[in-house]
Amino acid sequence: MVSVFIENLSKDYHGFSKPWKRIIAGLSFGYFGVDSKFTAIRSLDLKIKPGEIVGIIGRNGAGKSTLLKLITGVIQKDKGTLQVNGTVRALLELSVGFNPELSGEENVYFNGLVWGYKPSEIKSLADFIFAFSELEEFRNTPLKNYSSGMAMRLGFSLATAKRPDILIVDEALAVGDASFQQKCLKRIKEFSDKGSSILVVSHDLGLVSYFCTRAVLLEKGELLYDGQPKDTIERYMFVLSGDAKRIETNSSHPNLNLFVQMQNETGVRSEIFFIGRKAELLVAFEPHFDTEGATVGFHIDNEKGIRIFGTNTHLLGNRQWSLQKGKRYSVRFQFPIQFGPGKYSVGISIHKGESHIEGSFFWSESILDFEVEQGQIQKFVGVCHLPTEFQIQEG
Repeated sequence: MVSVFIENLSKDYHGFSKPWKRIIAGLSFGYFGVDSKFTAIRSLDLKIKPGEIVGIIGRNGAGKSTLLKLITGVIQKDKGTLQVNGTVRALLELSVGFNPELSGEENVYFNGLVWGYKPSEIKSLADFIFAFSELEEFRNTPLKNYSSGMAMRLGFSLATAKRPDILIVDEALAVGDASFQQKCLKRIKEFSDKGSSILVVSHDLGLVSYFCTRAVLLEKGELLYDGQPKDTIERYMFVLSGDAKRIETNSSHPNLNLFVQMQNETGVRSEIFFIGRKAELLVAFEPHFDTEGATVGFHIDNEKGIRIFGTNTHLLGNRQWSLQKGKRYSVRFQFPIQFGPGKYSVGISIHKGESHIEGSFFWSESILDFEVEQGQIQKFVGVCHLPTEFQIQEG
């Protein structure tokens, strides 16, 4: 069984230059009066299984919001098949519907009814809702005295007090501080483990990479790619960069005569580095174009796909670099290995300006891998090593 089954789904929006033309279109069943038509979803096929956490990414106007509205039943399809099996709950604007004059508890009651909770359920869940949102002491405080973060925490706690079959999250995870955000992600993951299907729409690609089990890319209403989050994000980067050239996970590319290599502090190629030692990343290439304001950048991801670090020559101060067609260039990035033990991947970009979005010539999400070992550094916990000193005093 699938939670959401979509086949050949399409949705059009119609434009009217005059208000009276909308009336004519309605009376003529759309035969007259329509000035323009915009296809937001075009012949889309998609299946979402119970327990999956599916990230939905794409540019603004790609059709993400329209797809969510179709799944939640806010709008109706024009063509195709859409089957939704189970209860659906959408986390959009978390504090929408709250009355600032009412207390937190009163808002929980009235908004709980809107969410479809029974009065008895709200009463039994109220203690959990305020405990999860960490707002027990503000239970009887008017909402107008809440900060925006407090209101969002209350909204999230209310919306997730019961597990739905399908949970839709649309840019609604920036809730409170970092610790509470992790608490929210853990809550959503628990729903997934119990069989709920989770749909996450977000521009936070780091979140999609490490939190989602699958990701789909929409472009102009069509499904452009469906697969592992890291692969989908890489495809998205090429969509953003327009004419960027894609390569596989090797270290050379014939169109740019590109060569990428990790070296240890003695200048020898290496795939294993020890914490505290220096590394050098060599990027050599020969452009087949002339350009001004060129930038070469790199990023490092851990084995979970979480971005550990990224920078480029523009951010490091070189903002007036001109490239000449057919000339050979080399960039050497030197940095200390301060990452925790584990496996890492390096991605490379060649573009204009501060970001590859401004005009990209080349992008690779993962071009080579390396491994970090403990070495002689004392054992520590976490994703990075911070050289630490301490003193102990008595009295």
